[in-house]
Amino acid sequence: MNKIKIVNDLIDNLKLDDSIEVTFQEKNEITYVNGIKIKVIEDTNLEIEYIANKETKMNIQIEVLKKVKLHLLEYRHGSKVKIQYKYDLGEDSLVVINKFSQNNGVKELDIVNLNGRGATFNYKFKTIANKQEQYDLMIYHNDSYTTSNILNHGLNDQEGSIIINITSMIPENKIGCVANQNNRIINLSDNKCEINPNLLIEENDVEANHSAHIGRFSNDEMFYLQSRGFPKEVALKLLIKGFLLSELDINDEQKSLLTHSIDSYWR
Repeated sequence: MNKIKIVNDLIDNLKLDDSIEVTFQEKNEITYVNGIKIKVIEDTNLEIEYIANKETKMNIQIEVLKKVKLHLLEYRHGSKVKIQYKYDLGEDSLVVINKFSQNNGVKELDIVNLNGRGATFNYKFKTIANKQEQYDLMIYHNDSYTTSNILNHGLNDQEGSIIINITSMIPENKIGCVANQNNRIINLSDNKCEINPNLLIEENDVEANHSAHIGRFSNDEMFYLQSRGFPKEVALKLLIKGFLLSELDINDEQKSLLTHSIDSYWR
């Protein structure tokens, strides 16, 4: 397993094989932000842990070459972060991302370029928000027969507020593309949350779907667990854990790490 550990806006530890090249780009008079460029040249798995001990800014660029498969797990926690991701996918490449965030505030921009015919981008993101969080995702289907499956699930609590803006774009003559969006926020507070899904489609020969839901856990879900003998507080914690861990494609060790993080938040 390739691993990158980031503390604030610096690389703290690297454990890589020959399938990945990593370049650190120090901030300068033009960018003012440290950056990491990751080039994936062979099929591989990568784990990124991002710890923010103070408010930080970061740019991360990931390039996946033709016919290469990348499975990425990212676990981010700590103070407020402002971060930009840029993904560039070559022909017949596959990127599978499972990402979990537990920060005290987030402003994030994700730019996905499906540049090669047959490129696929599968993205599953979960977050616990106790401060303001905003996510802007832009998915560009720049060639035919490209696929994007995007899942954003957020749990809003305390002083939290989640805004998700997501736009999938398929231009004219880019046939056979698939663009799916699944967005859901469970709001445990009275603060306002927003989901703004957009599909900008200029071609008929495509498949495009989006869903957006904001609300609480249903009374039926709570009643079912309480009828099985679980106290209300325990039932709520079980629903929270299920919501945050379901759909993620992670192994037992990774699941244990995220479970510990969730448990530490709701003691």
